[in-house]
Amino acid sequence: MQSKPATNGSVPIFFYHRIGPVAAGKMSQRLTVSPERFAFQMWLMAKLGYRTIAMDELADALGAGEVPRKRFVISFDDGFAGLYRHALPILEQYGFTAIVYLVASRIGDIDRWDEGLGFPLQPLLSWDQILSMAARRIEFGSHTSSHPRLTSLDDAGLGDEIAGSRKILADGLQRPVRHFCYPYGAHDARVIEAVKAAGFRTAVTTVKGRVKAGADILALPRVKISKGTGNLRFCLNLAFKY
Repeated sequence: MQSKPATNGSVPIFFYHRIGPVAAGKMSQRLTVSPERFAFQMWLMAKLGYRTIAMDELADALGAGEVPRKRFVISFDDGFAGLYRHALPILEQYGFTAIVYLVASRIGDIDRWDEGLGFPLQPLLSWDQILSMAARRIEFGSHTSSHPRLTSLDDAGLGDEIAGSRKILADGLQRPVRHFCYPYGAHDARVIEAVKAAGFRTAVTTVKGRVKAGADILALPRVKISKGTGNLRFCLNLAFKY
């Protein structure tokens, strides 16, 4: 009989944006990880005996007051189309799951919220790609309808962006959407309450840290991975400490 994983550990939620060729410019480099580096990171986690855990499983563990060891979450913000070509084959190679947080009203479009930041805008996943990924063990959550800073919106705006995005995605995926990601990491008590009222089970932030027993399930910390996260830093500061 297979033994249960040891508990009372900590689970890192790695978060990425783009997987693909790294363009020139500081902002692009902050948001992009090359396929080669991503492949190395996944190889290392697998080599060290880590397995991915789905967000529902993580929520179940937190509800029981326990967090399994040797588990991690792979998350991608925004839903860039390059994930289909560059990330999905690598994830499948290691049998890893992941969650992609989609901007619901921009599916098949480009990342218009990044306009004016000084780097080329990129295509986002289409519905065909999303449904193909969903059939291949990739989970999807909401990153709002249009990627605003939620703390700047009135109550009606929060409803449109949070509850509205959940409906768009659930209709398109034909399955419940239970997990949320705050754009820019912007959240406060009012925003968290709107996420809870919309029916989301978990929500992730950009606050740095690992998920431990007792963590706020609607304000989970994450670990950002970018081009600046070199192989040595990943090994010493990320993979081996978990």
